[in-house]
Amino acid sequence: MRVVIGGVASRHDLPLDRLDDLQLAVETLLAEEPEQGGALVLEVSTAAAGLRVRLEGLTNQRAKSALSASDSCRPNEERLLDVRLFLDTLVDGYRVVETTAGCFAVEMEKRAS
Repeated sequence: MRVVIGGVASRHDLPLDRLDDLQLAVETLLAEEPEQGGALVLEVSTAAAGLRVRLEGLTNQRAKSALSASDSCRPNEERLLDVRLFLDTLVDGYRVVETTAGCFAVEMEKRAS
């Protein structure tokens, strides 16, 4: 996944620090997934001012809940606060998208400057 993101980023002159943020955001989401998970799909596309990354096939419902919560500062044992805090600092925007039953996707955007 690093190679795909890096290849698209280099073709669109995304600075190295922004590339690292995107790669770490994807790795953070993957770290929360079970080892025997299903197939994952990574899509990388250009946006007006940067890159858009979609990671699909995620199954960790606790991570989904944390990313979908409206208040990241309110403690809740069912939420993985660190996932939300990491993405809030690494990417310029993200959203959770419902896909197939039991799976979801996270779409992230990172500006080039």
